[in-house]
Amino acid sequence: MYRIKAVLDTNIIVSGIVSPKGSPRKLLELAKEETFKAVTSILINREILEVLHRDHIYTKYGLNEAIIDDIASFLYEGTILTEDSYEIIKVKKDPEDDKFINCAVEGEADYIVSGDRHLLDLKHYSGIQIVNVNSFLRILQKA
Repeated sequence: MYRIKAVLDTNIIVSGIVSPKGSPRKLLELAKEETFKAVTSILINREILEVLHRDHIYTKYGLNEAIIDDIASFLYEGTILTEDSYEIIKVKKDPEDDKFINCAVEGEADYIVSGDRHLLDLKHYSGIQIVNVNSFLRILQKA
């Protein structure tokens, strides 16, 4: 059983994929090494894959279908995958962010890791801490 489970916001995953250096990449590597268990959902995975296929991202960062297939494989097979069956409306300024809270509750995650101010401003929800990448990396170092 995993000690720490976390939902990674789309912006964290996409940043970790397109930038070879930096905290989001380090976090993705730790997720793949199972230092913590990533929790995701069908809706989140669809959003990530859609963003990666956006022309300006796909072309600018030299993505190809083999890279995206590897990412999809990790998202669907290397994570705890929730089915989007929990639904709460919490982020009034950006309702699209509710999917991360719903996923965290359904997947019994300890953290949501995000760079999104609407989520970070909440700080926590139902015992789930909402933190930025660097804070989560420090938490993992202490674990």
